Amino acid sequence: MTITNQFFYTRETQSTTEVPDSKEYRDSFNVNKVIRSITNEDGSVLVLLDDLHERSHDVPDIDLKTNKMKGTKRQRDIFQSEITLNEKDGERFFKLLNIEK
Repeated sequence: MTITNQFFYTRETQSTTEVPDSKEYRDSFNVNKVIRSITNEDGSVLVLLDDLHERSHDVPDIDLKTNKMKGTKRQRDIFQSEITLNEKDGERFFKLLNIEK
């Protein structure tokens, strides 16, 4: 089986500990879901996907008159995937789409 609509890229994470430690992961996204790309000054490319989704979580419920917490309430937020491609992957992304950078 060949997947033709997926773009595979390298995502690097940095450790938050005192000893610098990074890891690389191989991720992908569906190129048919891309609605916008933004090239940054450092050559990296920010890709925005058409995948709006909702997440719910508990937040403090504060009484505005007394400024005291009454309990918690459920809050819903809407998110959209933002993927940052390094410069090398950004060049491959534009080449795949036959777009000169």
